[in-house]
Formats: sequence, C-alpha cells, structure tokens
Amino acid sequence: MQSPEAGLVRKSFTIKKMDLPPSVQLTKRSLLRWFALSFGLVSEQESRATVLNVLDALFHFLLYKKQNPSTLDIQDYIDSKYKRKVSEKLLRYHLNKLIAIELLQRKSNRYFLNNSPYSEPNNLQESFNFWVKQPVNSAMDDIVSVLAKLSESYKK
Repeated sequence: MQSPEAGLVRKSFTIKKMDLPPSVQLTKRSLLRWFALSFGLVSEQESRATVLNVLDALFHFLLYKKQNPSTLDIQDYIDSKYKRKVSEKLLRYHLNKLIAIELLQRKSNRYFLNNSPYSEPNNLQESFNFWVKQPVNSAMDDIVSVLAKLSESYKK
C-alpha cells in the first residue's frame, strides 16, 4: 500500500559521493564512467558499456555537433564507433532516465538538452545545475528543516 506522502514526490535522484582522482580526468571515457556511476545511471556492480556509449553519443551530437539526435542517429553512432548494436528498447531505457530527471527532452522523435531558462542553449553544466543541483539542494534544505522540527517536537 502506498503512503499518503508518495504523491508528494516530484523527482528522484541517486547520487553517490565519490572520489575524483586526477586519473579519472585523463580520458573522456573515464569521465563518462565517473558521471554515470556518481549520478546513479549505473551501479557499482555493473560493467555495462551501453550507458557510457549512449552518453558519449548523446554528448557528441548535443555538444560537439550541436544537433538534436534521434534514436536512429544514436544507434548509428554507437554502431560506427563501438561496433556494437543497441536495441531501441535499451536505448530508450537509458534516454528515459535522463528525461525523468528533466536533463533531456524528447520532441518529435529527437532529443534535446533541457536548457536552463537562465543560460545559453546547450550549456550542459547550467542545465544540470538548474534541473538537478538546485532541486537536490532544495530537498536537502527541506530535510534539514524537518529534522529541526522533529528535534524540537521530541524535546517537549
């Protein structure tokens, strides 16, 4: 049975606090892996390359080519670069995770970075700050506030 508070949930994030050694910052692939793991797109036990390939393809199109790719574009890129086939179902699974946190949007079968209303288009850092960091910080502030009220209520 669902709790009454379940309807109050707006977004759900999995964030892992991880070390960021200089060695991680040497290659694009290790940066993608670190991001995927720290942001909960892949678990510690998974060695799945698919999510890394999807992120690589997505960032290639959005940030380098400044294009909004379709699933077919992403599949072709992964097949061409990594010689791996990715099913449309698995591809959409990974893309939908990014849509759920509002970092990505899908319009007319194309994928767009969900831009911050306060930044230039295709600014990944600003989009992440607006759609992820600010809501996480706000949630943390609310948790601290609730803990303060709980502490006070138990002192009475």
